[in-house]
Amino acid sequence: MMNMRRWKLAASCALLGLCALTLHAQTDTPPGPPPGEGGPHGHWRGGGGPERELAMLTHMLTLTPEQQSGVKALLEQQATQAMALRTKTPSEAATPPTAEARAAERKQMDAIRDETNTKISALLNDEQKKTFADFVARRKAAMARREAGGGDAPPPPPNE
Repeated sequence: MMNMRRWKLAASCALLGLCALTLHAQTDTPPGPPPGEGGPHGHWRGGGGPERELAMLTHMLTLTPEQQSGVKALLEQQATQAMALRTKTPSEAATPPTAEARAAERKQMDAIRDETNTKISALLNDEQKKTFADFVARRKAAMARREAGGGDAPPPPPNE
């Protein structure tokens, strides 16, 4: 009788575990881009590239469909420019970059990002511009902390 109870308990636990695994597999989180695609460094933090950033900005700024279209084009242009910046010739890829080369590349990427942010801001109304400026400032501060070795935390979400 005791063995039958243990067997039923074990079978119930296995069934519960299988159900939990099935439920977890059905989450609707889209996969990130394949390695080497989707961003300035071959990846975007958290995956998703320009589409993910557009979704986040749409939510944060309540973008209109027209604004979404313009922002999407700008983010895709930024991703293309960043990828071109990161693309190396075979001879360049064979030697590790120097600290000076990395700093120059980072400066160029900052310029690309700043240009994109300026163009995005031009598409926004006054209230959206303020929210976006606050977000950009927090993102820059988080990047500075990461570069200084202060961790890998993304910028905090905007105050809503």
